Order: sequence, then structure tokens, then C-alpha cells
Amino acid sequence: MTDGKRRAILIGGALAAVAIIVAGVFVLWPSSSDGETAGRTSAAKAPTIESAPPIDQVLSPFLTALAAGKAAEAAALTDNPAAAQEAITALYKGVDVGSLSFARKTSTTPQAANGTVTVPVEATLQVTGASKWTVSWQLAKVNDKWLVKWAPTVIHPKLQPGQTLAVLGEVGKPNEAAVVDESGATIAKWEGSKAIPTDPKISPRLMNVVMGGASSSGTTGGRYIAIVDAAGKEVGEPLFGEKPKQTTNEPVQSTLNGKIAIAAQNAVDKASQPTMLVAIKPSTGGILAVAQNEAASGLSALSSLYAPGSSFKIISAAAALQQGLTPESSVECPGTKNIGGRSLKNADFELGTTKLRTAFAKSCNTTFGELASKLPADGLRKAADEFGLNADFDIPGIKTELGKVENADSAVQRAEDSIGQGKIVATPLGMAVVAATVAGKKTVTPKLRMDAQTQVLTGYRAPQGPVLEQIRTMMRDVVTSGTATALSKFGSVYGKTGTAETESQGDNANGWFVGFRGDVAFAVVVVDSKTSTQAVNVTASFLSGF
Repeated sequence: MTDGKRRAILIGGALAAVAIIVAGVFVLWPSSSDGETAGRTSAAKAPTIESAPPIDQVLSPFLTALAAGKAAEAAALTDNPAAAQEAITALYKGVDVGSLSFARKTSTTPQAANGTVTVPVEATLQVTGASKWTVSWQLAKVNDKWLVKWAPTVIHPKLQPGQTLAVLGEVGKPNEAAVVDESGATIAKWEGSKAIPTDPKISPRLMNVVMGGASSSGTTGGRYIAIVDAAGKEVGEPLFGEKPKQTTNEPVQSTLNGKIAIAAQNAVDKASQPTMLVAIKPSTGGILAVAQNEAASGLSALSSLYAPGSSFKIISAAAALQQGLTPESSVECPGTKNIGGRSLKNADFELGTTKLRTAFAKSCNTTFGELASKLPADGLRKAADEFGLNADFDIPGIKTELGKVENADSAVQRAEDSIGQGKIVATPLGMAVVAATVAGKKTVTPKLRMDAQTQVLTGYRAPQGPVLEQIRTMMRDVVTSGTATALSKFGSVYGKTGTAETESQGDNANGWFVGFRGDVAFAVVVVDSKTSTQAVNVTASFLSGF
């Protein structure tokens, strides 16, 4: 046998041996595609993000059912329905349905490993604010169906078996007063752990703030979130919030007045243009009502600034009185008046020589423009300071502005400012403070709750009593013989009309009425009303309601 043949036979035999060995291996260790062999089961193939089903399609029904408190429905979407239903049922004994929500964190990528897909989820529990935490939910395929793997950590990462979350803290009994108004009348009652207004028309923008006080620290005891065991006993420290130092069920004492607030809301709701009304109690500074109609939904009676028009003549008159004039002083009221090249005019009338009180009652622009033009640059600004328009307050729970009045260096600017049509701006809240200052004959600090004091950031000092008394008599003339005689049938009403007829606004001027009756001072503005007539009409409706 030649060496070549010998090598060929050896190589062929070796290849055959390898083939036999490989075949034997396949017989003894089947591939994962084979079924069971020799009592062994192939290992499950781990899912990948690509092979997993659409995550939202799997989670959405569970998210919805869980947030809605539908224990059986949510539990059926887990791999342990009995344990899940028991846990979810227990959860909503201590947490209000609708206050807890879950949402997948799309900013974080799900991870696939060991036969499951892990999805980050953010939980939000609304009590007095939003408390948030992150949980990791695992999806697993059971009998060809993707389910949520149940564990207590589906709800919160710190939960152990037999534990759940609860919102704790003292609350009143059902139908017990949660918030009372300045007269002591109940304006919100307890329903579970929530305070519910007795009437939705009671200053809804403010009631949300006040009712938050009924559910947080203060005289009603704090609300906090904690882990509890099956017996309802707290486990460890609170997860969110703090235990209240006192646990009394005394209602929050607000400065609101339910009857006045409802009258205010009914009044503004009758207007078609955006309309706002703020009422303050001069003797205490308590905010009695804040009302806005639907057309004013994007505005704020507490912070939206407008030119106050002739309602600013309350301040212009005070500046004149402080220069030595009296309500009986003789002044000129021509139909038009040129001041430094700027022509001021009245609303189609002239009075000639008349008294200051008459010019005020009839709202004579030319009179006040002439008087203001002779004031020093800071004359109107100093007067505005004394009525609070440049004051600044931090009222707990609400954002506020009052107004802005600056020095006017030119006679023309002072003339325009004097009739509220220059650079002067004010909010309904600011003008209500002006009216309250006159009515109370003192400095007024607005507040919303009896147990939460307003912080005075920039204060003011009201004018001397004699000046305010003279302003009062002039404001009374407006109702008895001036531009608001339609209000004379509503008792002893004092006030001032205003129309901000600036060149930039043209026909879309805003109408005002600023005044008081008894211990209720108020300001009404109707946006784009062209005249003050509608503001007077809203005031009439308001005064007829209380």
C-alpha cells in the first residue's frame, strides 16, 4: 500500500469517527426545538423587548382598573388574582378612589431578563398635594398570556405582605363642618377625607385654598401617608407628610361669607362680557368673596391689572383735598380742556363753575385733569400709596397684585393718570382695598383665613380721618345725584364709577364700579363693556342678593 493510499484511509476513518461522535451527541442532548427527551424539558427562551407584546396594550387595562379601585378586574390581569384582589381591596379602605393614579414612565426603557419584562411606573397620590414614587412592574407570560406579576411592591416598593398604604390624620365625621365662614355658617362639609363646599358658587377659586387647609396642617389636624398592617396599625414613619401635633376636628375659620359670595357669583354670571367682583370686610380686612364669570376664566380678579378709569378719582380727589381744597371748593368743569397739548374731554357734558363734590359725582375729567396737572410729580403716587395701590401682601395660598402707580413727571401724564387712563393700573382686589380704606377709615390688610396671617411685604398708611370722611360724602353723592343713581334704592351705598377710555382701548374700554355698603367694600370690573353702566348693573344685582 502506498503512502498516499494509507493517508487517505486514515483521514477517511477519522472523519467517520467524528461523524459518529457528533451524531451521538445529538442523540444524547437534543436541541431546544425538540420536545421532551429522556425526561428533560428544554429551558424557556428569555423574552426580548422586540419579542414582548406592546407594553401599553398589556398595562393599560391594569392601570385603569387599579386606579378606579376595581379590585376584581385589576386582579384578573395578574398572575395571582386572589392575593391581588385582597391587597387592592385593602388599599382602597385607606385611600380614596380617584386620588391614586399610575402611569408608565416612558422616559425609562423597559428591561427584559429571566422570562420577564420589567416596566418602571410612576405612582401619584393626591392628598393635599401630589405625592409621587416609582415602582417596577414585571410582566410575565403565563399560559400564552402576558400578565402582571403580583407582589405588594406593585403598589409601593416598601410594602411587605399584609401591608398597605393609608391616608391618615384626623378628619371630621360625615356632614360635619370642615370650613365655616366669617359669620360661623358652614360652607364646606366633610365627606370621607375630603371637604366639599355646601354650594359651588361660594368663591370657588378661594374655596379650593381654604378646603386645602381643612385637609392639611392647622386646626383640623394634618393628613399624611403611611404604611399600615392588616389591623390598620402604622408601620414605621410616614412616607409623606408629618403627623399633626394636634388632632382636633375644629373647622377651618375662613373670612369668606357664604351669602355674600353666592350673591357675587350670581351677579357676575348675568354679564356676557368677562366680569369680576371682589368684596372685602373693611373692619377686619377679611376677603368676603371673589367671583368671576365663565367669560373671565382666563383672568384673575386677584392679579389681573387694568386701567381703573374714573374710579381712580377717589385717589385724585384725596390728593386735591390734601392740597387744601374741600368738597365745597369751586372748580371749573368745561366740556374739553387742553393741558400741555393734550385735550381732555368729558362724556358729552360740561358744568362750568361748580363744586368739587359735584365734579366728582358727575365724573368731570377736565376738572381732575386740571387739578392733577398742578400737583408735584409724586402727588398722585403718594396719594395712591395711602390707599394701598402700591402695597404688597403675601396672603397664604393665593397670588395677588393690587396695582402700580408711579411718579408722573409731566403735567400731561398727571392729567391722564388722574382719570385712571394714563399709566395707572389696578386689580379688582386693589380697588376693593381702596374702597375698604375709605369705608373703614383706616389701613386694611386683606386676609383669607382667621388662623393664617397675611404677611405685609409693602405696607401703607391710610390718609387722615378728615380726608377719608370727605371722600365718603363725595362717594355718597355719586349714588344720590351722580353717575350711579341706579343704586340709590339699595340703601346707603357709596361709590365711584369708572370707564378706562384710553386711546389703546378705544371702544373696548373697561367699566368699573368701586364702592361699599355698610361693612362690605367691593370692586366690579366688566372687561370691554365700553361704559360703566354694566358694572353698575352687576353691582345692583350683587347688592340685591344680601
